[in-house]
Amino acid sequence: MDDITVDSVLKSALDTLGVPVERLRFKGKADTFITFQIVLGQETGYADDDSTGTEYTYRVDIFSKNDYISLLRRTKQALKEAGFYGITVDPEVFENETGYYHVPIEIKYMEV
Repeated sequence: MDDITVDSVLKSALDTLGVPVERLRFKGKADTFITFQIVLGQETGYADDDSTGTEYTYRVDIFSKNDYISLLRRTKQALKEAGFYGITVDPEVFENETGYYHVPIEIKYMEV
């Protein structure tokens, strides 16, 4: 992938959604925003005693004070188009202390 990293591919895909996107923590103020973080990087596909790729698992979190279903659909589509797979939407929660709906999404990406 040369100078292109999985982080940059993910951030570029999420930036197309029109809401603020930050790695790990959003420090601004917005009714809707997305954060992401790496969960796991695992070497795969061994040949000649060396790995031929790395599978990354990321977590993407949608936070919204509004109806987020359209954003969730667009997020899934943008991730698929960017080459992410194994997209799993985990249980949504409502955070009483912040007033945000929180939707965690787990995704995978293969770097060869």
